[in-house]
Amino acid sequence: MDAELERRLARRAATQSGLITRQQLHASGYTDRAIEGRVRNGRLIALHRGVYLVAGAPLTDAVRLQAATLVTGGLASHRSAAHLLGLVDSGPSRPEITIASTGNNRGPFIAHRSADLRRSDMSTVNGVPTTNATRTLIDLGSVVPSAALETALERALLARMTTFDRLLRRFFELASKGRPGIAALRSLLVERDPTLAPAESDLETLLFKILREAGLPAPIRQHPVMIAGQSFRLDAAYPELMIFIEGDGFGVHSQRGPFERDRSRQNVLVVAGWLPLRFTWQRLCRSPEGVVNEVCAARILRQGLFSALLST
Repeated sequence: MDAELERRLARRAATQSGLITRQQLHASGYTDRAIEGRVRNGRLIALHRGVYLVAGAPLTDAVRLQAATLVTGGLASHRSAAHLLGLVDSGPSRPEITIASTGNNRGPFIAHRSADLRRSDMSTVNGVPTTNATRTLIDLGSVVPSAALETALERALLARMTTFDRLLRRFFELASKGRPGIAALRSLLVERDPTLAPAESDLETLLFKILREAGLPAPIRQHPVMIAGQSFRLDAAYPELMIFIEGDGFGVHSQRGPFERDRSRQNVLVVAGWLPLRFTWQRLCRSPEGVVNEVCAARILRQGLFSALLST
């Protein structure tokens, strides 16, 4: 029976970098007395209350971090997650973890409580449960300088651990007033080079949010237009007023060919009577009230023009 117990312990610990919890030992058939005996004879090393390392297994920073997640039921996060993911060069002096708002905070850790962790925020790296790159970048601004956060952002995008679209989407979901660190990431997102800014889908999301909060009618998304045998699809449009709204200066337009086609397309639409409004990513972030004012002015102008035409 002892040999079978040993095999069970070894199999379980092998999946956790040599770590095992008291609960897992119980499930494998060990009594409290047997556990304490293994600790006394040095075959198990007690790292935290109820978490042990099998003798001979290396005790690395990653193993210490995994032990912290086992004892708390939390995830590596913030600087620990960023280091684990390779987004920063060094981790914190103590394991940094995020736990549920009612989770266990026992142990010498840097612990953050969270009530908004989703399954989609979670990942595993080398056996360590951790926040993924998207969530880590959002959390990281509360504990590192802006320069370190910018470096982490660039590394994550370069390694394709996240995308600007995905980061922006989760950012807006979590950007509640007063959330620690959110201002640091907001500043980076606003200042980022427009040619590297998010795909048009998220620009449209932000545009529609700004117009909705201002009480303006929602434009029609992806409105189809046929002019002299040419087919166009407008990102956002008020068809009844012949106004269309699009993002300007984004990555899709950073190459010469798409740039030329976009200008030619706009000329065709203008000649046919359409009024274009173009907004950059920085404009939407920095001056949403200006965007609203220009959309309102364009709507008033076109309403007056069409009313005059109808009355003649």
